[in-house]
Amino acid sequence: MIFSNKRIIKKEKLNSILSTTYELIENSDIKDVRRSPAYSLVRAMTNYHLFDIVRELYEDENVTNIQSVFQDIGEATLNSRILRNTESFDLGKSNINIDLSKDAILVCTWNKKRFVNALLTIGENVGNSFRFDKINHMAIYIYPIGVTVVYNGNHSIMSGILKGEGTIQANQTYDLIPTYEYMYFDGVYFRRKDDDSKLHKVNRFEIGALYEIGRIFAENGIK
Repeated sequence: MIFSNKRIIKKEKLNSILSTTYELIENSDIKDVRRSPAYSLVRAMTNYHLFDIVRELYEDENVTNIQSVFQDIGEATLNSRILRNTESFDLGKSNINIDLSKDAILVCTWNKKRFVNALLTIGENVGNSFRFDKINHMAIYIYPIGVTVVYNGNHSIMSGILKGEGTIQANQTYDLIPTYEYMYFDGVYFRRKDDDSKLHKVNRFEIGALYEIGRIFAENGIK
């Protein structure tokens, strides 16, 4: 009964987020995702994750890893044997510019010492402005939600985010749109659409919610 109540609460929470997303989209004609008023909501959702990453570091907890982030945003479909959909989460090349001061970014800073060192040595306030390093800084831009997931150079990029400076290039892309035909997030689990069977239990609700926000974007031609 307790678990059932929690699931209902999460479902209601998800519905509230999606209702807000619809309202923002219905009152704007902008189709560029990063210019859409609804993108501010996306960025707010990613900030939940960034706050917890920093908290986990200073409280010496186990830090959320990158694989957990990918799974929570819909990578369950990477295994095409599950959904028989070879287009799902297809990897592409990219040179999309990402502004660390205003774009929605998921980063997994995992080492407290390196995190502290990055804050001490990188940034205009310490006389060493953030500089994009094509070899070290690697990230994936995810359509249609406009979220960037960093998978290399996490500590320096986190410093840039927290200090509100710098630009990187996402060197790869994933497109979630083909997956919406096959699965959905219910507030707790990713499930198959054809039989409602469970695919993955989401660790961070806010990241799972981004998947469903992306569905609304796709339905309204926002990308």
